Amino acid sequence: MTHLLFFAVEGIPCALPLADIRQVVGMVELQPETGKRRGGAGTMNLHGRTVPVYSLRSLLGLAERPPLPTDVLIIAHPPGECAALWADGVRGVQESRVQLPPDASPSPGALPTEEGEIIIHDLGAFLAAEETAHHLLPAGATVTGGAAPPHDAEKAGEILAERARAFARPEKENGETPFSELLTFRLAGQEYAIKTQYIREVFIMHEITPVPGVPDFIVGICAVRGEIISVVDLRALFSIPKHGLTDLNRVIVLSDGTVTFGILADYITDIYIRPTDQFSPIEPGTTPIEQRYLLGAIDESVIALDAAAILADPAMVIDQTRK
Repeated sequence: MTHLLFFAVEGIPCALPLADIRQVVGMVELQPETGKRRGGAGTMNLHGRTVPVYSLRSLLGLAERPPLPTDVLIIAHPPGECAALWADGVRGVQESRVQLPPDASPSPGALPTEEGEIIIHDLGAFLAAEETAHHLLPAGATVTGGAAPPHDAEKAGEILAERARAFARPEKENGETPFSELLTFRLAGQEYAIKTQYIREVFIMHEITPVPGVPDFIVGICAVRGEIISVVDLRALFSIPKHGLTDLNRVIVLSDGTVTFGILADYITDIYIRPTDQFSPIEPGTTPIEQRYLLGAIDESVIALDAAAILADPAMVIDQTRK
């Protein structure tokens, strides 16, 4: 089953096979490029390597706008090169709902769906296409405009320049260091991370059926592709204080091949690859979550959860979710 990373461009949902993606990073200050490529927005220095950056707005025939610190660069590896796609933000990871064509399709490398999504199943072919792919846009998509939302242009420029300098620094020669792909999400005002190897999919929350007689951290059950799974509220499980309003409109489905259940999240914030030895210890009193469920902290603010430990806890699931 193919897993897709979903992201947005001018509100239009797009997706790329997760296997094609190296990492997702925040937008940086771009450098002018020599020559001209269809959709080319400039280049970035990725630890000494010049990576071409493609504007998905340009590739899809949408109006251009200046880059913002809230934008993302999806660094992928089409055949023979490394390239970065400029998008508005990441929406999450889920299994493909459509059959991806092996080669030929009406638009090289991309497939529009009935839900108005654009699935880029062959990035190399999509980037090599000679014509703008505006025919992939859903009905009603706006191709004019291009104005950036209100922002402090000077501050934005400083952030983008600092990020560019950080990514230009050479990587340490630590070839033996293992890496983990992480998905980060927001819950009750705090950002958390989980290794994507334990994530089956992410979906917008729909109807959840309450179940009597279960622990209060299990909010109920729901059907996912014909399978009944329990849904867990980590706030109740770990006694996480509630801070203001919360959306809880995403369900992250965790699985280790034996146990499967969902956890609630406000929204997905990012997905990226990180060395596993860069988790730092979590200071006492930072979180009420027990140490056995923690991998450590990332950049002093993101709490990395141990999905394997959470999945292994027999109290986390109800009978219907065990195979």
